[in-house]
Amino acid sequence: MFLHKPIKRLLSPAKLNLGLWLLGKRPDSYHEVFTIYHTINLFDEVFIEEGPLKVETSTDIPMEENLVYKAISSLERRLGKSVNLRIYIRKNIPEGAGLGGGSSNAAVVLKAVNELLGSPLSLEELSEVVGEVSSDAPFFLLGGSAIGRGRGELLQKVDLPSMVFTLLHPGVKCSTAHVYRHVSQEMLTGEIEGDKIIDCLKAGDFSLLENRLGELAGELYPEVGEVLRFLRSLGLQALVSGSGSSVFYMGEPLPEVELTCRLRGWRLYRVESYGV
Repeated sequence: MFLHKPIKRLLSPAKLNLGLWLLGKRPDSYHEVFTIYHTINLFDEVFIEEGPLKVETSTDIPMEENLVYKAISSLERRLGKSVNLRIYIRKNIPEGAGLGGGSSNAAVVLKAVNELLGSPLSLEELSEVVGEVSSDAPFFLLGGSAIGRGRGELLQKVDLPSMVFTLLHPGVKCSTAHVYRHVSQEMLTGEIEGDKIIDCLKAGDFSLLENRLGELAGELYPEVGEVLRFLRSLGLQALVSGSGSSVFYMGEPLPEVELTCRLRGWRLYRVESYGV
């Protein structure tokens, strides 16, 4: 870590997709989705200091591949000026886990950089910039709970109660692009009753939640499928977040879940809603 006296220290939260539905294939080759985003209290830490532009992480992600660097580069092009800031990210959110760590980093950093520059861009403009690097990133400018439509970037804030989740990470990274490449026509649901799903969630009824993309991840990545089968064998409603690899259920960690995680080497997190 190269920072000594950061001018900003930020928390960059993870998210869960409480549900995700693939509605159809778009002309741009992406899929039209309906998803329910929900931020949780699992965070990366971000430190910003003055200096020539540099983005580093505790996991040594190459700077040119980092979504933060890509977002800042896009911001520089839009503003026609250089951003002279050094950014270090202490990663706690597992990568390739469907928790949106990289997208969150990009949104949180870009929002802070915009403020440090005197707020030249509006929230809508910031959303456009981060949306260029990740479909999930605009959500993290809002946080809390929101419905995502389109590719996930068209957002509608919703009020949901605070919840406790048990989150399992089997130690494998899932490639979103790889999972989406295997989506079949049979997995597309067409239109859904979004209002009904949200009303049930508000009432504490999770029975309508599903994620066929996550089920597909469980087929493509055996480690994800193993976690799903184990939790469901206990009678739990287990869901994959995004395209995997994290699997979660609503409620406290059960003793048998904690024991199996220790035996299998799965990482277990007890997390709560954040920003709702």
